[in-house]
Amino acid sequence: IAEDPRDLYFVCISQQQEPLAVAIAMHSLGPTGPIQVVIAGFIMAIVFGLIMTEVMHRTMAAMIGATMCMVTLAVQNRVPSLSKTVAWMDHGTLGLLWGMMLIVGITMRTGVFEWTGVLACKLSGGDKTRLLLLLCLVTAVLSAFLDNVTTILLIAPVTCKLCKLVNIDPRPFLICEAIFSNIGGTATMIGDPPNIIIGNMLAKYLDFNDFLFNLGPGVILTSPAAFYFLIWFFGDAVKGTLTVDIPKLQKMYPITDRGLLIKCGVVLGCVICSFFLHPITHLDPAWVSIMGAVWLLVAFDMHHCHEALHAVEWDTLLFFAALFVVVEGVGELGLLRFIANTLSGMVSGIAPGGRQAFSIFLICWSSAIFSAFVDNIPFTATMVPVMVQMVEQVDGLNIEPLAWALAFGACFGGNGTLMGASANIVMASKAEVEGKPIGFAQFMKVGFPVLLISTAIANCYLLALNEMFWQKNVDTTPRSE
Repeated sequence: IAEDPRDLYFVCISQQQEPLAVAIAMHSLGPTGPIQVVIAGFIMAIVFGLIMTEVMHRTMAAMIGATMCMVTLAVQNRVPSLSKTVAWMDHGTLGLLWGMMLIVGITMRTGVFEWTGVLACKLSGGDKTRLLLLLCLVTAVLSAFLDNVTTILLIAPVTCKLCKLVNIDPRPFLICEAIFSNIGGTATMIGDPPNIIIGNMLAKYLDFNDFLFNLGPGVILTSPAAFYFLIWFFGDAVKGTLTVDIPKLQKMYPITDRGLLIKCGVVLGCVICSFFLHPITHLDPAWVSIMGAVWLLVAFDMHHCHEALHAVEWDTLLFFAALFVVVEGVGELGLLRFIANTLSGMVSGIAPGGRQAFSIFLICWSSAIFSAFVDNIPFTATMVPVMVQMVEQVDGLNIEPLAWALAFGACFGGNGTLMGASANIVMASKAEVEGKPIGFAQFMKVGFPVLLISTAIANCYLLALNEMFWQKNVDTTPRSE
Protein backbone atom coordinates (compact mmCIF):
# COMPACT_ATOMS: atom_id res chain seq x y z
CA ILE A 1 0.00 0.00 0.00
CA ALA A 2 2.83 2.39 0.88
CA GLU A 3 4.08 2.24 -2.71
CA ASP A 4 1.02 4.17 -3.92
CA PRO A 5 1.15 7.76 -2.55
CA ARG A 6 -2.55 8.22 -3.22
CA ASP A 7 -3.51 5.58 -0.61
CA LEU A 8 -3.85 6.29 3.10
CA TYR A 9 -3.03 3.79 5.80
CA PHE A 10 -2.92 3.73 9.63
CA VAL A 11 -0.30 2.28 11.96
CA CYS A 12 -1.67 1.45 15.44
CA ILE A 13 0.77 0.61 18.27
CA SER A 14 -0.39 -0.61 21.69
CA GLN A 15 1.47 -1.64 24.86
CA GLN A 16 -1.31 -4.00 25.93
CA GLN A 17 -0.75 -7.77 25.83
CA GLU A 18 -4.37 -8.62 25.09
CA PRO A 19 -5.94 -8.11 21.65
CA LEU A 20 -7.24 -4.57 21.16
CA ALA A 21 -10.13 -3.65 18.88
CA VAL A 22 -9.74 -0.56 16.68
CA ALA A 23 -12.63 1.15 14.90
CA ILE A 24 -11.98 3.72 12.19
CA ALA A 25 -14.78 5.95 10.88
CA MET A 26 -14.16 7.71 7.58
CA HIS A 27 -15.88 10.96 6.65
CA SER A 28 -15.50 12.68 3.31
CA LEU A 29 -15.14 16.49 3.47
CA GLY A 30 -15.82 16.82 -0.24
CA PRO A 31 -14.00 19.28 -2.52
CA THR A 32 -13.61 21.90 0.26
CA GLY A 33 -11.61 19.55 2.52
CA PRO A 34 -8.10 20.29 1.15
CA ILE A 35 -8.69 24.07 1.30
CA GLN A 36 -10.76 24.34 4.48
CA VAL A 37 -8.00 26.23 6.34
CA VAL A 38 -7.86 28.77 3.50
CA ILE A 39 -11.65 29.11 3.65
CA ALA A 40 -11.48 29.66 7.41
CA GLY A 41 -8.89 32.39 6.96
CA PHE A 42 -11.04 33.98 4.24
CA ILE A 43 -14.07 34.04 6.56
CA MET A 44 -12.08 35.72 9.32
CA ALA A 45 -10.74 38.27 6.83
CA ILE A 46 -14.29 39.10 5.69
CA VAL A 47 -15.54 39.52 9.26
CA PHE A 48 -12.67 41.80 10.21
CA GLY A 49 -12.95 43.70 6.94
CA LEU A 50 -16.64 44.44 7.55
CA ILE A 51 -15.93 45.56 11.11
CA MET A 52 -12.88 47.66 10.18
CA THR A 53 -14.62 49.47 7.33
CA GLU A 54 -17.76 49.94 9.47
CA VAL A 55 -20.02 49.42 6.46
CA MET A 56 -22.44 47.74 8.86
CA HIS A 57 -22.87 47.25 12.61
CA ARG A 58 -20.34 44.82 14.11
CA THR A 59 -23.19 42.57 15.30
CA MET A 60 -24.36 42.06 11.72
CA ALA A 61 -20.78 41.42 10.57
CA ALA A 62 -20.32 38.71 13.20
CA MET A 63 -23.67 37.11 12.31
CA ILE A 64 -22.69 37.00 8.63
CA GLY A 65 -19.39 35.36 9.57
CA ALA A 66 -21.20 32.76 11.71
CA THR A 67 -23.54 32.00 8.80
CA MET A 68 -20.60 31.52 6.44
CA CYS A 69 -19.01 29.05 8.86
CA MET A 70 -22.26 27.08 9.08
CA VAL A 71 -22.66 27.00 5.30
CA THR A 72 -19.08 25.74 4.87
CA LEU A 73 -19.59 22.98 7.44
CA ALA A 74 -22.90 22.06 5.77
CA VAL A 75 -21.13 21.69 2.41
CA GLN A 76 -18.75 19.27 4.15
CA ASN A 77 -21.78 17.34 5.45
CA ARG A 78 -20.88 18.00 9.09
CA VAL A 79 -23.09 20.91 10.10
CA PRO A 80 -23.23 20.99 13.91
CA SER A 81 -26.46 20.37 15.78
CA LEU A 82 -28.30 23.27 17.38
CA SER A 83 -27.24 22.10 20.85
CA LYS A 84 -23.58 21.99 19.79
CA THR A 85 -23.80 25.44 18.21
CA VAL A 86 -25.30 26.87 21.38
CA ALA A 87 -22.56 25.13 23.39
CA TRP A 88 -19.95 26.99 21.29
CA MET A 89 -21.19 30.27 22.78
CA ASP A 90 -19.29 31.06 25.97
CA HIS A 91 -22.18 31.00 28.44
CA GLY A 92 -19.90 32.22 31.21
CA THR A 93 -19.12 35.46 29.38
CA LEU A 94 -22.72 35.98 28.20
CA GLY A 95 -24.18 35.31 31.66
CA LEU A 96 -21.63 37.58 33.36
CA LEU A 97 -22.40 40.40 30.92
CA TRP A 98 -26.18 40.05 31.30
CA GLY A 99 -26.06 40.02 35.08
CA MET A 100 -23.61 42.90 35.47
CA MET A 101 -25.44 45.04 32.89
CA LEU A 102 -28.61 44.70 34.94
CA ILE A 103 -26.88 45.43 38.24
CA VAL A 104 -25.07 48.48 36.82
CA GLY A 105 -28.24 49.71 35.05
CA ILE A 106 -30.30 49.64 38.25
CA THR A 107 -27.49 51.17 40.30
CA MET A 108 -27.26 54.02 37.78
CA ARG A 109 -30.74 55.17 38.85
CA THR A 110 -29.39 56.15 42.28
CA GLY A 111 -27.10 58.92 40.96
CA VAL A 112 -24.05 57.25 42.53
CA PHE A 113 -22.06 57.29 39.28
CA GLU A 114 -22.42 61.07 38.93
CA TRP A 115 -21.50 61.44 42.61
CA THR A 116 -18.43 59.20 42.16
CA GLY A 117 -17.42 61.19 39.07
CA VAL A 118 -17.45 64.43 41.05
CA LEU A 119 -15.40 62.73 43.80
CA ALA A 120 -12.81 61.52 41.24
CA CYS A 121 -12.59 65.02 39.81
CA LYS A 122 -12.03 66.39 43.31
CA LEU A 123 -9.28 63.83 44.10
CA SER A 124 -7.48 64.65 40.84
CA GLY A 125 -7.34 68.33 41.75
CA GLY A 126 -8.71 69.20 38.32
CA ASP A 127 -5.65 67.79 36.54
CA LYS A 128 -6.51 65.63 33.49
CA THR A 129 -3.34 63.53 33.62
CA ARG A 130 -3.77 62.84 37.33
CA LEU A 131 -7.40 61.94 36.69
CA LEU A 132 -6.34 59.50 33.93
CA LEU A 133 -3.72 57.99 36.24
CA LEU A 134 -6.32 57.52 38.97
CA LEU A 135 -8.80 55.84 36.61
CA CYS A 136 -6.15 53.59 35.02
CA LEU A 137 -4.72 52.58 38.40
CA VAL A 138 -8.14 51.66 39.81
CA THR A 139 -8.98 49.76 36.61
CA ALA A 140 -5.72 47.78 36.61
CA VAL A 141 -5.96 46.82 40.31
CA LEU A 142 -9.62 45.79 40.05
CA SER A 143 -8.93 43.82 36.86
CA ALA A 144 -6.27 41.79 38.65
CA PHE A 145 -8.81 40.39 41.11
CA LEU A 146 -12.06 40.73 39.18
CA ASP A 147 -12.29 39.76 35.53
CA ASN A 148 -11.65 42.70 33.20
CA VAL A 149 -15.17 42.64 31.70
CA THR A 150 -16.71 43.22 35.15
CA THR A 151 -14.20 45.99 35.84
CA ILE A 152 -15.10 47.86 32.63
CA LEU A 153 -18.81 47.44 33.36
CA LEU A 154 -18.21 49.14 36.73
CA ILE A 155 -15.70 51.83 35.70
CA ALA A 156 -17.02 52.89 32.27
CA PRO A 157 -20.32 54.38 33.54
CA VAL A 158 -18.42 56.44 36.12
CA THR A 159 -16.04 57.70 33.42
CA CYS A 160 -18.86 58.60 31.03
CA LYS A 161 -20.76 60.53 33.70
CA LEU A 162 -17.59 62.29 34.85
CA CYS A 163 -16.62 63.41 31.34
CA LYS A 164 -20.17 64.59 30.70
CA LEU A 165 -20.09 66.67 33.90
CA VAL A 166 -16.85 68.45 32.95
CA ASN A 167 -17.67 68.57 29.21
CA ILE A 168 -14.73 66.56 27.83
CA ASP A 169 -14.55 63.69 25.33
CA PRO A 170 -14.74 60.36 27.24
CA ARG A 171 -13.21 58.25 24.44
CA PRO A 172 -9.50 58.73 25.33
CA PHE A 173 -10.25 57.84 28.96
CA LEU A 174 -12.38 54.81 28.01
CA ILE A 175 -9.76 53.46 25.61
CA CYS A 176 -7.04 53.85 28.27
CA GLU A 177 -9.22 52.02 30.80
CA ALA A 178 -9.84 49.12 28.40
CA ILE A 179 -6.11 48.84 27.73
CA PHE A 180 -5.24 48.86 31.44
CA SER A 181 -7.97 46.35 32.22
CA ASN A 182 -6.17 43.94 29.87
CA ILE A 183 -2.76 44.78 31.33
CA GLY A 184 -3.91 44.57 34.97
CA GLY A 185 -5.87 41.37 34.36
CA THR A 186 -2.66 39.65 33.27
CA ALA A 187 -1.23 39.72 36.81
CA THR A 188 -3.35 36.95 38.36
CA MET A 189 -4.95 33.65 37.42
CA ILE A 190 -8.48 35.07 37.70
CA GLY A 191 -7.93 38.46 36.06
CA ASP A 192 -8.28 37.50 32.40
CA PRO A 193 -10.01 34.54 30.68
CA PRO A 194 -6.77 33.22 29.05
CA ASN A 195 -5.15 32.98 32.49
CA ILE A 196 -8.17 31.10 33.84
CA ILE A 197 -7.88 28.62 30.97
CA ILE A 198 -4.10 28.19 31.48
CA GLY A 199 -4.55 27.75 35.23
CA ASN A 200 -7.30 25.15 34.86
CA MET A 201 -5.61 23.14 32.10
CA LEU A 202 -2.18 23.20 33.78
CA ALA A 203 -3.41 22.85 37.37
CA LYS A 204 -0.84 20.16 38.20
CA TYR A 205 2.00 22.53 37.23
CA LEU A 206 0.78 25.99 38.32
CA ASP A 207 -1.24 27.59 41.14
CA PHE A 208 -2.61 31.06 41.96
CA ASN A 209 0.62 32.26 43.61
CA ASP A 210 2.72 31.15 40.64
CA PHE A 211 0.69 33.45 38.39
CA LEU A 212 1.00 36.40 40.76
CA PHE A 213 4.75 36.02 41.41
CA ASN A 214 5.73 35.40 37.77
CA LEU A 215 3.30 37.65 35.89
CA GLY A 216 2.89 40.45 38.46
CA PRO A 217 6.41 41.92 38.09
CA GLY A 218 6.04 41.90 34.30
CA VAL A 219 2.78 43.86 34.57
CA ILE A 220 4.45 46.39 36.90
CA LEU A 221 7.33 46.84 34.43
CA THR A 222 4.96 47.25 31.49
CA SER A 223 2.45 49.69 32.98
CA PRO A 224 4.57 52.90 33.14
CA ALA A 225 5.69 52.57 29.51
CA ALA A 226 2.11 51.97 28.33
CA PHE A 227 0.80 54.90 30.41
CA TYR A 228 3.39 57.38 29.10
CA PHE A 229 2.72 56.28 25.53
CA LEU A 230 -1.02 56.88 26.03
CA ILE A 231 -0.35 60.38 27.39
CA TRP A 232 1.87 61.13 24.39
CA PHE A 233 -0.64 59.70 21.91
CA PHE A 234 -3.73 61.54 23.18
CA GLY A 235 -1.87 64.78 23.95
CA ASP A 236 -4.07 67.69 25.00
CA ALA A 237 -7.10 65.42 25.46
CA VAL A 238 -5.50 64.02 28.64
CA LYS A 239 -3.30 66.99 29.57
CA GLY A 240 -4.10 70.32 31.16
CA THR A 241 -6.49 71.51 33.82
CA LEU A 242 -10.24 71.05 34.15
CA THR A 243 -12.09 74.28 34.85
CA VAL A 244 -14.89 73.05 37.08
CA ASP A 245 -16.63 74.30 40.21
CA ILE A 246 -16.48 71.24 42.50
CA PRO A 247 -18.84 72.63 45.23
CA LYS A 248 -21.40 73.50 42.55
CA LEU A 249 -21.15 70.01 41.03
CA GLN A 250 -21.57 68.43 44.45
CA LYS A 251 -24.82 70.33 44.93
CA MET A 252 -26.04 69.56 41.41
CA TYR A 253 -25.37 65.80 41.57
CA PRO A 254 -26.20 64.35 44.98
CA ILE A 255 -27.36 60.78 45.62
CA THR A 256 -30.96 60.72 44.34
CA ASP A 257 -32.27 57.46 45.87
CA ARG A 258 -30.52 56.41 49.07
CA GLY A 259 -32.85 53.47 49.73
CA LEU A 260 -32.16 51.91 46.34
CA LEU A 261 -28.46 52.71 46.72
CA ILE A 262 -28.33 50.66 49.94
CA LYS A 263 -29.98 47.70 48.16
CA CYS A 264 -27.62 48.01 45.20
CA GLY A 265 -24.62 48.39 47.50
CA VAL A 266 -25.47 45.20 49.41
CA VAL A 267 -26.01 43.18 46.22
CA LEU A 268 -22.97 44.59 44.42
CA GLY A 269 -20.83 44.10 47.53
CA CYS A 270 -21.89 40.45 47.80
CA VAL A 271 -21.26 39.88 44.09
CA ILE A 272 -17.78 41.44 44.19
CA CYS A 273 -16.88 39.52 47.37
CA SER A 274 -17.93 36.31 45.63
CA PHE A 275 -15.69 37.20 42.69
CA PHE A 276 -12.75 37.74 45.05
CA LEU A 277 -13.44 34.40 46.75
CA HIS A 278 -13.54 32.51 43.44
CA PRO A 279 -10.21 30.71 44.10
CA ILE A 280 -11.79 29.26 47.27
CA THR A 281 -15.45 28.78 46.35
CA HIS A 282 -14.94 28.00 42.63
CA LEU A 283 -18.37 29.52 41.93
CA ASP A 284 -18.75 30.49 38.29
CA PRO A 285 -18.76 34.34 38.09
CA ALA A 286 -21.65 34.11 35.61
CA TRP A 287 -23.86 32.39 38.19
CA VAL A 288 -22.89 34.95 40.81
CA SER A 289 -23.74 37.93 38.59
CA ILE A 290 -27.05 36.36 37.40
CA MET A 291 -28.13 35.59 40.98
CA GLY A 292 -27.17 39.12 42.03
CA ALA A 293 -29.17 40.60 39.14
CA VAL A 294 -32.27 38.56 39.98
CA TRP A 295 -31.95 39.46 43.66
CA LEU A 296 -31.69 43.16 42.76
CA LEU A 297 -34.64 42.93 40.35
CA VAL A 298 -36.79 41.59 43.20
CA ALA A 299 -35.59 44.37 45.51
CA PHE A 300 -36.04 47.03 42.81
CA ASP A 301 -39.63 46.56 41.65
CA MET A 302 -41.19 43.16 40.97
CA HIS A 303 -43.99 44.71 38.89
CA HIS A 304 -41.88 46.86 36.56
CA CYS A 305 -38.83 44.70 35.89
CA HIS A 306 -39.14 45.39 32.16
CA GLU A 307 -37.88 48.93 32.82
CA ALA A 308 -34.70 47.57 34.36
CA LEU A 309 -34.21 45.17 31.44
CA HIS A 310 -33.75 48.17 29.15
CA ALA A 311 -30.25 48.47 30.64
CA VAL A 312 -29.20 45.21 28.95
CA GLU A 313 -27.38 45.89 25.68
CA TRP A 314 -28.82 43.03 23.66
CA ASP A 315 -26.86 43.89 20.51
CA THR A 316 -23.61 43.44 22.45
CA LEU A 317 -24.71 40.03 23.73
CA LEU A 318 -25.69 38.99 20.19
CA PHE A 319 -22.32 40.16 18.90
CA PHE A 320 -20.46 38.04 21.46
CA ALA A 321 -22.64 35.00 20.72
CA ALA A 322 -22.07 35.29 16.95
CA LEU A 323 -18.34 35.92 17.42
CA PHE A 324 -17.98 32.78 19.54
CA VAL A 325 -19.66 30.78 16.75
CA VAL A 326 -17.29 32.30 14.17
CA VAL A 327 -14.18 31.43 16.19
CA GLU A 328 -15.35 27.90 17.00
CA GLY A 329 -16.42 27.47 13.38
CA VAL A 330 -13.00 28.35 11.97
CA GLY A 331 -11.57 26.07 14.67
CA GLU A 332 -13.66 23.21 13.28
CA LEU A 333 -12.25 24.05 9.85
CA GLY A 334 -8.73 23.59 11.26
CA LEU A 335 -7.41 27.18 11.31
CA LEU A 336 -6.37 27.25 14.97
CA ARG A 337 -4.92 23.73 14.79
CA PHE A 338 -2.92 24.74 11.69
CA ILE A 339 -1.47 27.76 13.55
CA ALA A 340 -0.57 25.68 16.60
CA ASN A 341 1.05 22.88 14.56
CA THR A 342 3.07 25.41 12.54
CA LEU A 343 4.48 26.91 15.74
CA SER A 344 5.28 23.46 17.13
CA GLY A 345 7.15 22.54 13.95
CA MET A 346 9.22 25.73 14.10
CA VAL A 347 10.33 24.98 17.69
CA SER A 348 11.40 21.40 16.97
CA GLY A 349 13.77 22.68 14.26
CA ILE A 350 15.91 24.66 16.77
CA ALA A 351 18.98 23.25 18.58
CA PRO A 352 18.09 21.88 22.09
CA GLY A 353 20.16 24.50 23.96
CA GLY A 354 18.22 27.41 22.49
CA ARG A 355 14.77 25.87 22.16
CA GLN A 356 13.33 27.27 25.38
CA ALA A 357 14.42 30.85 24.71
CA PHE A 358 13.16 30.60 21.12
CA SER A 359 9.88 29.03 22.31
CA ILE A 360 9.32 31.88 24.79
CA PHE A 361 9.94 34.44 22.04
CA LEU A 362 7.79 32.63 19.48
CA ILE A 363 4.82 31.86 21.75
CA CYS A 364 4.79 35.32 23.34
CA TRP A 365 4.79 37.21 20.03
CA SER A 366 2.64 34.82 18.00
CA SER A 367 -0.04 34.62 20.69
CA ALA A 368 -0.02 38.43 20.99
CA ILE A 369 -0.49 38.96 17.25
CA PHE A 370 -3.06 36.19 16.77
CA SER A 371 -5.00 37.18 19.91
CA ALA A 372 -5.40 40.68 18.51
CA PHE A 373 -7.38 39.28 15.57
CA VAL A 374 -8.72 35.95 16.86
CA ASP A 375 -10.51 35.84 20.20
CA ASN A 376 -7.87 34.89 22.78
CA ILE A 377 -10.10 32.39 24.63
CA PRO A 378 -10.27 29.60 21.99
CA PHE A 379 -6.72 30.38 20.85
CA THR A 380 -5.41 29.82 24.38
CA ALA A 381 -7.47 26.66 24.79
CA THR A 382 -5.92 25.35 21.55
CA MET A 383 -2.35 26.31 22.40
CA VAL A 384 -2.14 24.78 25.90
CA PRO A 385 -2.42 21.12 24.74
CA VAL A 386 0.06 21.91 21.94
CA MET A 387 2.56 23.26 24.50
CA VAL A 388 2.14 20.17 26.68
CA GLN A 389 2.75 17.96 23.65
CA MET A 390 5.83 20.02 22.72
CA VAL A 391 7.31 19.60 26.20
CA GLU A 392 6.67 15.85 26.17
CA GLN A 393 8.07 15.23 22.69
CA VAL A 394 10.75 17.91 22.20
CA ASP A 395 13.95 18.04 24.26
CA GLY A 396 15.04 21.21 26.07
CA LEU A 397 11.65 22.60 27.15
CA ASN A 398 9.81 23.19 30.44
CA ILE A 399 6.09 23.93 30.59
CA GLU A 400 6.15 26.85 33.09
CA PRO A 401 8.07 29.41 30.97
CA LEU A 402 5.91 28.58 27.96
CA ALA A 403 2.76 29.08 30.05
CA TRP A 404 3.91 32.56 31.13
CA ALA A 405 4.77 33.45 27.52
CA LEU A 406 1.30 32.39 26.40
CA ALA A 407 -0.34 34.32 29.26
CA PHE A 408 1.51 37.57 28.47
CA GLY A 409 0.95 37.21 24.73
CA ALA A 410 -2.75 36.32 24.88
CA CYS A 411 -3.62 39.00 27.47
CA PHE A 412 -1.48 41.83 26.05
CA GLY A 413 -2.58 40.84 22.53
CA GLY A 414 -6.12 41.79 23.52
CA ASN A 415 -5.04 45.43 23.31
CA GLY A 416 -4.19 45.16 19.61
CA THR A 417 -7.68 45.61 18.17
CA LEU A 418 -11.22 46.27 19.27
CA MET A 419 -11.98 42.56 18.75
CA GLY A 420 -8.97 41.35 20.74
CA ALA A 421 -10.61 41.25 24.16
CA SER A 422 -14.14 41.16 25.54
CA ALA A 423 -13.43 44.24 27.69
CA ASN A 424 -12.71 46.30 24.56
CA ILE A 425 -16.08 45.44 23.02
CA VAL A 426 -17.93 46.21 26.26
CA MET A 427 -16.14 49.56 26.47
CA ALA A 428 -17.04 50.39 22.85
CA SER A 429 -20.69 49.53 23.45
CA LYS A 430 -20.77 51.86 26.47
CA ALA A 431 -19.24 54.65 24.39
CA GLU A 432 -21.80 54.04 21.64
CA VAL A 433 -24.66 54.33 24.15
CA GLU A 434 -23.25 57.71 25.19
CA GLY A 435 -23.22 58.89 21.56
CA LYS A 436 -19.40 58.69 21.32
CA PRO A 437 -18.76 55.62 19.12
CA ILE A 438 -15.25 54.17 18.96
CA GLY A 439 -14.39 52.63 15.59
CA PHE A 440 -12.14 49.65 14.86
CA ALA A 441 -9.42 51.78 13.25
CA GLN A 442 -9.62 54.42 15.99
CA PHE A 443 -8.92 51.83 18.68
CA MET A 444 -6.24 50.01 16.67
CA LYS A 445 -4.22 53.21 16.15
CA VAL A 446 -3.55 53.39 19.87
CA GLY A 447 -4.02 49.75 20.89
CA PHE A 448 -1.61 48.08 18.47
CA PRO A 449 1.42 50.22 19.47
CA VAL A 450 0.61 49.41 23.12
CA LEU A 451 0.57 45.73 22.14
CA LEU A 452 4.05 46.06 20.62
CA ILE A 453 5.46 48.00 23.57
CA SER A 454 4.00 45.78 26.29
CA THR A 455 4.82 42.51 24.51
CA ALA A 456 8.42 43.62 23.90
CA ILE A 457 8.89 44.46 27.59
CA ALA A 458 7.24 41.21 28.73
CA ASN A 459 9.34 39.21 26.27
CA CYS A 460 12.58 40.76 27.56
CA TYR A 461 11.44 40.11 31.13
CA LEU A 462 10.74 36.42 30.40
CA LEU A 463 14.01 35.94 28.51
CA ALA A 464 15.90 37.46 31.46
CA LEU A 465 14.17 35.07 33.89
CA ASN A 466 14.93 32.18 31.54
CA GLU A 467 18.61 33.08 31.44
CA MET A 468 18.85 33.52 35.23
CA PHE A 469 16.66 30.65 36.47
CA TRP A 470 14.69 28.45 34.06
CA GLN A 471 17.38 27.48 31.54
CA LYS A 472 19.52 25.95 34.31
CA ASN A 473 16.79 23.40 35.05
CA VAL A 474 16.26 22.33 31.45
CA ASP A 475 17.38 18.84 30.46
CA THR A 476 18.82 19.05 26.94
CA THR A 477 19.87 15.39 26.86
CA PRO A 478 18.21 13.66 23.87
CA ARG A 479 15.48 11.24 24.85
CA SER A 480 16.20 7.58 24.21
CA GLU A 481 13.99 5.98 21.61
